[in-house]
Amino acid sequence: MGNPVNPALASMQDIHTPAEIGLWPLAYGYWISLFVVIVVTTLFILWLSKRRKVGAAKRAALKELAMLDQNHQQFAAEVSSLLKRAAMSYGARQQVAQLTGNDWYKWLNAQVNTPQDELCKLLALRFQKAQLSDDEKQSLRRHAQSWLTTALPLSKVSAISHQGSEVSQC
Repeated sequence: MGNPVNPALASMQDIHTPAEIGLWPLAYGYWISLFVVIVVTTLFILWLSKRRKVGAAKRAALKELAMLDQNHQQFAAEVSSLLKRAAMSYGARQQVAQLTGNDWYKWLNAQVNTPQDELCKLLALRFQKAQLSDDEKQSLRRHAQSWLTTALPLSKVSAISHQGSEVSQC
């Protein structure tokens, strides 16, 4: 015999599962995360481009120093001129351009943590009648490169604060 169907059960519908949750629209947390990633990326790119612009004069000076001809008669004078131009790229032109002799050497030493006495001595030899030896020229190039990498870009504090202070003299 047949199983009688309960009339209450006959009126029931099959269970339908809800529609799957889609990916769109995104939840608020995803929008916030996306916004933070965009802001951080933009700030990083701006910082990187600013840093690159600030270091452009330093890179150009190092490149020009590497290209200087060591056999040129005025090699030491060219190195001194290059250091001065590089310094004027970062500092006040009025302050750096007028420096000569011992004032120039003091200012060079004031921009680095460890005094560059050898650099100052080699730069002072540019006025002698005899040319620098090959070893002296190599040493001058090496010390100038060291000064450029450590001193540039000039910190605003050191450019201002070392004007009147006593600094190691060559």
